[in-house]
Amino acid sequence: MTARVSLLAVALALSGCAADTFEVPEGFFGAIVADEPRAALVARDVLVDGGTAADAAVSLYFTLAATLPSSAGLAATGSCLVFDPGTKAFERLTFYPEPAADQGPTVALPTGPRAMFALHARHGVSPFEELMVQGERLARFGEQVSRALAHDLAADGGVLARDRETAALFVPPSRPLRQGDVLVQVELSATLARLRREGVGALYSGPLAASLVESAARAGYRIDPERLRKALPNRVPVQGAVEHDNHLWAIAAPTASDTRLAETAMALILDGAGWSDGDRATRLHLLAEAMNRAVASSGNAAVPVIDEAAERAMAGYDSNRRGLSASTQRLAAALGREATERSGATAFFAVDRRGMAVTCAIGLGAPFGTGRLAPGLGVLLAPAVQESGEGPGAFGMLVANINTGQTQMAAAASGGRAALSTVLSAPLDHWELAEVVDVAAEAPRAHYAGGADLLMVEPGISAAVREDLARRGYRLRETATIGRVGLFRCAEGIPRRELRCTASGDPRSRGLLLYEKGG
Repeated sequence: MTARVSLLAVALALSGCAADTFEVPEGFFGAIVADEPRAALVARDVLVDGGTAADAAVSLYFTLAATLPSSAGLAATGSCLVFDPGTKAFERLTFYPEPAADQGPTVALPTGPRAMFALHARHGVSPFEELMVQGERLARFGEQVSRALAHDLAADGGVLARDRETAALFVPPSRPLRQGDVLVQVELSATLARLRREGVGALYSGPLAASLVESAARAGYRIDPERLRKALPNRVPVQGAVEHDNHLWAIAAPTASDTRLAETAMALILDGAGWSDGDRATRLHLLAEAMNRAVASSGNAAVPVIDEAAERAMAGYDSNRRGLSASTQRLAAALGREATERSGATAFFAVDRRGMAVTCAIGLGAPFGTGRLAPGLGVLLAPAVQESGEGPGAFGMLVANINTGQTQMAAAASGGRAALSTVLSAPLDHWELAEVVDVAAEAPRAHYAGGADLLMVEPGISAAVREDLARRGYRLRETATIGRVGLFRCAEGIPRRELRCTASGDPRSRGLLLYEKGG
């Protein structure tokens, strides 16, 4: 990722509903991060034109459907977090994967478009249909394959060869599409155009919905029309948020289990132990222990693991020696068997000049979903059950002060199961250790792959740290990269008169981070 910064000297008064009236520079449009550059640019234009962070997130969802079909699309499901300075409140919008039928081979209900409509209805100001236009145009007239999509096609595109129609689009006989090739998706464009003209409800009832049911059947999957009609996202309280340092920390993920796991691990670190206690090896050990214990503790979704519960879950934690592992089967599904980079899920965030912040983590359950297009619709269908072990992973994080109504930090991580370690370690290195965001994002990382009982480490982890981790009882294996992350931080919050905000992408990423501020 690269950060773009420009300085403008004009100021605009902004009256928020925080404790005071703040001013933000007129030149500040906010911040965007996405795993695919074209989608990030489209979202930036939405903010520049006066749209909210929610508008930008909606545009990201529909644009990524055209530019990053390995991990996003109209069938992508997941969750979003919103922090609204006006109400000083967090909101979670969930559209987790649910099977579209009880019997026979089936797919996940495509609740994402309705979720985006719900997000816009409460927090958007731009015309909803305009937020779909760029995705539609890019699909119809073609867009050069980005480095991100080219990588995913080369690494995970084998699944697309199973279906002739899908293969013809993405992996023609000569070779898979490469960076710079033009990808034209006429059928997807036509589907987006119908949603733009008729409204997203057309995907759930009426002729388009009937076409989806029939098209899925031709691809070998059953969709219950009544279940499709009733498919809705949910607004739920942000119960898993962790209160730390007078701020609330919350995480979004593509599935309910991943959301619970990430927030539990975060709570165990912030409430049950402490990130700043000890050296680098101690922190990597703590991260591994927290994730291991989170897998064992995250089954009870009714009670957030915070405060006393976090302390109980970390009982017996020894900073000098690893503890006992949880069930290998559960660890394999939650944390993976390696730190292999996989597509299939993506995370993004948007922060606007008003201080509203939105992060979403969405996915197709596996790289390119089922690997089969819905014939005639151009939509890659998503499996009803997410791939486990080495499946996709993506997480978004927001940190905000609900007392003053100010956003403090946003993060988005993806790249496989190891994204869980990434979304925790990079923000914590910045917040707790006062490392600048560039250093925090670029720092060498580790991930505990519980399915193989291995601590995966990047090449930059020093020999001394490796020896220390081995002494604590870990078996180490080196891997090239562990996740990728984008970070945005305003040291005194936003909105505010004087902005002290910084942003950093990740040299491991093939996406783009955009940040512009006034001066």
